[in-house]
Amino acid sequence: MKVQDLGTVFIRVSNLDRALPFYSDVLGLQLRNVEQWDDGRGANYIFPNQSTLLTLIEVGESCEPLKHPIFNLYCNSILEAYEELNNKGIVLGPINKWASDWNDHIDFDIYDPDGNAINLIEWTHRK
Repeated sequence: MKVQDLGTVFIRVSNLDRALPFYSDVLGLQLRNVEQWDDGRGANYIFPNQSTLLTLIEVGESCEPLKHPIFNLYCNSILEAYEELNNKGIVLGPINKWASDWNDHIDFDIYDPDGNAINLIEWTHRK
């Protein structure tokens, strides 16, 4: 077996109807569909590569938010995005600037309505 790609990232939310506008309008993700399952509901967002999904799973009040991000979303114009989101009153963590041997990075965490942390990052390759 050889892993080919990342398939789906799953995030538990307490209320799907409350979470949908955040993921669609604030993060700008494209909603593919909302599904009714035997034991609840979920929403699937697609990425431009069409192979990776972000799936929200409605779990009700038993939702325990992710206090630390377990993935990040690559963005462009991240400093402008931070300012715009901050002006809208979205809960954000501090801006971090750091470098590796390969890239210069700027990132920050954003929090969905349940308090799930999602890292937004932009990097430029070092020459």
